[in-house]
Amino acid sequence: MIRPFLRLRTLFLSILSIPLLAQGQLCAQSTLNIPARELCAATEGKSPFAIDYRYDLPIELGAVSLAVTGLIMEHRVEGWDGEETFSKRNINEVDRFWYNEYRPAVDTMGTVTAMANVIALPVGIYAAEAVMNNLPPGELATVGVMLTESYLTGYGIRNIIKSTVRRPRPYMYRAKWDTEHLADGDYTLSFPSGHTTDAFMGATFLSYTFCKYYPDSRLKIPVIAASYTLAATTGFLRIASGNHFLSDVLTGAALGTAVGIAVPFVHEKIAKVKYKGQQVLAFDGQSLTATLRF
Repeated sequence: MIRPFLRLRTLFLSILSIPLLAQGQLCAQSTLNIPARELCAATEGKSPFAIDYRYDLPIELGAVSLAVTGLIMEHRVEGWDGEETFSKRNINEVDRFWYNEYRPAVDTMGTVTAMANVIALPVGIYAAEAVMNNLPPGELATVGVMLTESYLTGYGIRNIIKSTVRRPRPYMYRAKWDTEHLADGDYTLSFPSGHTTDAFMGATFLSYTFCKYYPDSRLKIPVIAASYTLAATTGFLRIASGNHFLSDVLTGAALGTAVGIAVPFVHEKIAKVKYKGQQVLAFDGQSLTATLRF
């Protein structure tokens, strides 16, 4: 059974492809006078991150393999047979302190904040920088590839864990359930929180890459604060909606953070290899400068 959130994932991938398709349209010259400290560290000749098919192909194959495996395992989970009982005594002492019945409106809010952190912030910020001519258009493709790899990796890992652990969601221990997800087995996919994994992946990815692209920018703290506030809000809403325990959210936050660091870190190392020993030409309108990096 195709769950509603799966359709949101498809929408996510469609929206994420926009920078790849529109990068040629976003290179118009800007008339804004951008302060020196706000200038992007990436130029046409160098970048903090790089894509190289020799390295990216294995990464992408691994990410897709994890995502497909997680998706298959998730949809092989059996639904509730109506006989299994759920006793509060089976909840550990920490998680027993705070868990809720199902609240559909709060559930939807958590989905919105998670998708905002994965889509709206990174895509919006980098597209805006490209429009202002403060990000080389080709970097949109780099960001898009890295973000897609991060999402698919996190998606696959957490779904594999979910389908293996099969922990009942908190609302199963309360009076009000999410009855729509009893038949497809989603009620047992509590650990870890997928929404929180996505949200913290997005927050960490944006914070990491933004600080590399704009190391001296005054916007670093606002960007980091906004993204992690959204991520923390997502975690809170997942508990408040009755979908997750505290330990589910904390584990999802740790997993998302790890993936959000790992993927751009690898591409940062690829950039150092790619640009090593490369000669870069720069023309400031009066003189031509050549720089040879080793």
